[in-house]
Formats: sequence, structure tokens, C-alpha cells
Amino acid sequence: MKRLDLIGIGECLVEFNHLGNGQYQIGYSGDVLNALAAARRLGLRTGLISALGNDPFFEGLRETLTSERIDLSHAPVLGDRPNGIYFIYLNESGIPAFHFLRKNSAARETFARQPLEALIDYVREARALLFSSIPLAVMHEREKLFALLDAVRGETVIAFDLNVRKSLWEDLGELRGLLDRLAAVVDVIFVTDDDDAMLFGDRAAERAIEEYGRKGFRQVVLRRGAFPTMVSSEGEIFEVPVPHVTNIVDTTGAGDAFNAGFIAARLLGHPAYECAAMGNAAAAASIETRGGRGTGVTIERVEKLYRPLVKWGTFHGPRG
Repeated sequence: MKRLDLIGIGECLVEFNHLGNGQYQIGYSGDVLNALAAARRLGLRTGLISALGNDPFFEGLRETLTSERIDLSHAPVLGDRPNGIYFIYLNESGIPAFHFLRKNSAARETFARQPLEALIDYVREARALLFSSIPLAVMHEREKLFALLDAVRGETVIAFDLNVRKSLWEDLGELRGLLDRLAAVVDVIFVTDDDDAMLFGDRAAERAIEEYGRKGFRQVVLRRGAFPTMVSSEGEIFEVPVPHVTNIVDTTGAGDAFNAGFIAARLLGHPAYECAAMGNAAAAASIETRGGRGTGVTIERVEKLYRPLVKWGTFHGPRG
């Protein structure tokens, strides 16, 4: 019996969300925190691998992580480093945009300041592990992360969110080059159409998902915003509809909530189609509230959005 359901590797961030008229609302976010918070609301026991900064925002961040019941036994507090910060604002097109201040953040020291064997033992206590390309880009001693993945492969479900942040890479070719190594250890990769376009240019969704499969990824999930999610699993490619939501408040963190929903369903033994439907429902619930942490995600709300997607007659994915 494993102690935890999901461990996330990543950087927690102090969030300043623009409310208008020069006013910002402070919060705490980051892709790993968002996903773990949503997963907890879906009933999963969660833990974090990171490092936290001892700065003026630390107490608020710790309070948030504690309130989300995220295990912090492998997220040490570093007195000589700050936490990363980001700002959410609307660009000229009215679409949320982001500005980051994270160059010397504590999270960069995650693997440098913790024994690798202790981290491996910790991940072995969990049923699933989630990380993105962000820790690949910002955390020092990257090879320790790959060593961890190699060590737990086959014992823990490994989920990877491509989540491309162009500003974190001097050359995106470096990230493209890491995909072959990741394909050998990752059980499911989450990609958005924007991620794919940044790495490989404009191409049809069908071609994109086939190319990830050819690289060796066993299960590929391509998120396309309001368009149906495309999934490749067990040699089949199929689409999964998204819920219709009219009360859209903030799309920040929707992809992170999707990951939580998908992983939660997978750990419950659902087939890939239903996992994607659960992910779509969790993402839809998350955009009904402000902030990246998806406070609108509840089991009741997600189930209500999920059920119409899997009713008889709409199931076209592989069974079993």
C-alpha cells in the first residue's frame, strides 16, 4: 500500500493577478502546485518535491501548501534563496499573459540540496509522479532528475506535461533533444497545440500526435483548448469532447487541473477516453474561478461536467 497517490516535481510561485486599475491580488501558484491542489480536491493524497525560499512571501506560501494538505517533507526551506514570482495580466488581445521573476529562486536548488536516494525512496511511496519541462529548464543537476525517473520507472506512473516556456530555454532545440530520453521513461505525455507549435511549427493535430508516438511515447494527450482533446493510446487515436462552460472567469491553470483529473481517473482504473474526459471536466471546473489553483474544482462539479462526455453513444475510445 503506497502512502501517497501523486507527487509533483516543480516550482511554487508567488502569483500577482491583475484585477484592473493597477490593483493586483496576491496568491500562490505554479504548475505543480495547481495540479496537486486540484488532485487533492479530487481525493488524491499528494506530495511535493521542490525547494522553498525564505522571503517575505514564504509564510503565505507555506500556509497555502499546508491548507492544500500537500506533503512537504521533501521541499526544504532555503534561507539564502527567494521564491519565484509571476504576474498575470491581460495582453492587447485580452488574453491572459505572464511575466516571471524566477532567476535565482530556491526551486532551482531542489536536486542540488537533497540526496538523490532519499528522493527516489520518496517517489516510490507514490502511485504517480507528475512533472513538466519547467524543472528540466530551471533546476540544477538535471541528470539527477533523469536518474530518479529511471529508478522509479515501472513502479510509479510517470506523467510529463510538455508545458513549454520559451523564455526558460536559450535554445528550444535542447528541449526537443530531451524528448527521446523522456519517451523511454514517461507513461503519459500531456501536450497543448501551442506547446507543439513552439517546438515543431504549425502542423495538423493528427500528425503531431503520431510523431510523439513514433518517438516512443506510449500514451499521448493533445489538449486543444475549446476543441476536442486528442488522445493516442494502445495504438488508437480518438477525440474526447470538452464541456460547454459559459461562466469563464480565469483560464490560468486549466491545463494543470486537466492533468489532475486525468491522473485521478487513471489511478481509479478508467480507460484512456474516460481519463481524458475527466481531465476536460476538471479543466472546465477550474476556469470558473479566479487564480491558477483551480479552487472551483470539486468532485461534485467535475462529475457533473464529466457525465455528459461519457454518456452512451459518445464513447469511441478503446475499452478496457
